[in-house]
Amino acid sequence: MKRLSISLLALCLLTGCASSTPTPAPEPEPVSPVYTDWSKLTPYEPEDEQYTYADTYREDGTLQPSGDYGFLLPYIGSYLETDSYMGPLTTLGLATPDGRLVTPPVYAEIEMVRKDWRERTYSPFLLLYRGEVTARHEDEWGSWAEGDFHLTVAAPDGSWVRELPPCYGTPQPLGGDRLALALMDGSVLILDAEGNTAMTFPASALEPYLGEGFTWQWDGGPSLDWLADVGQVWKYDENAPDGDGIVCWLDPDTGAVTADPPPGYVEPEYEFQPEASWSFLGYESCWDPFADPVTGKLYCQGTRTDSSGIRDLLDEEGTVVREGCELPYPVIGIGSWCAPWVWAGRIACAEDGVFCYYDLNGNCVFRRTIQTNLD
Repeated sequence: MKRLSISLLALCLLTGCASSTPTPAPEPEPVSPVYTDWSKLTPYEPEDEQYTYADTYREDGTLQPSGDYGFLLPYIGSYLETDSYMGPLTTLGLATPDGRLVTPPVYAEIEMVRKDWRERTYSPFLLLYRGEVTARHEDEWGSWAEGDFHLTVAAPDGSWVRELPPCYGTPQPLGGDRLALALMDGSVLILDAEGNTAMTFPASALEPYLGEGFTWQWDGGPSLDWLADVGQVWKYDENAPDGDGIVCWLDPDTGAVTADPPPGYVEPEYEFQPEASWSFLGYESCWDPFADPVTGKLYCQGTRTDSSGIRDLLDEEGTVVREGCELPYPVIGIGSWCAPWVWAGRIACAEDGVFCYYDLNGNCVFRRTIQTNLD
């Protein structure tokens, strides 16, 4: 009925059902023109890029070892919105503290190996994950890609670099500045602080316990954990109280693989540590302070209580290190999803779509535009 009424009204208007005597339009009021002197306006100019290239820079992204980098800094090169449950994706590259590009943004994740979560100390290893697509698929539900992550382990200052095949899980730090890696071929590799092989457990040494041709996997195992510098290999056991049964032990000091724990092994006990927070006048509580992985100095990000929503970077004394310092999105592997981060005395932040590093005196040492889906 409503549609019919509207149609009839339109028909009446078209056939002249309205009054035949038109109402005269009112005289327009005079308008005073407003003139703008464009010469007085300053045109917008984006900030200039601020970086140079290291002598070892390669377009293919391969990190070349060098002794003159200083501590390598991760930077955000691109930010891609996706429909994936993982959310936005970023690509990362490496730069030097004085603003030289060492690699283009080819890494999905860059991480310093944390030695002790409670003490916020770090091992001398930099982990660089680079994705490789091996196949692409598409159907009526959408498209997706298959692939794996290749791992590069490097010194934090880039003085040595070692390429590794895909690994299972996250490399684990051991005492004596060592790094334990479970490789997808079933073997276990232990690196020393210079990236050299300190110990190897071949897959053949584990096959008597896990079967020939085994592979590391999360669902039901076999899986590898490290406690008190001893490797525990476990897999699902329906007869075990909790379903998980330890089938063998790895001693990284001797290279032994045994059915029983090494002599003198004592399982560590962990106490619950409440999440740390700082309180400073004029700021909401600063939860989960984070450390510069190179200098060890602690920082936090505090939101002002003046309803402005501005977030500043503070040190442990509550001194403002940088105002309005934040990144618009989290980055996998940097700190613990903290935004911003501080690395080797350089403060990372984003300004109008540009990634920047500032030193602790407020001087910009690096500036590069972040590429997005729209670019």
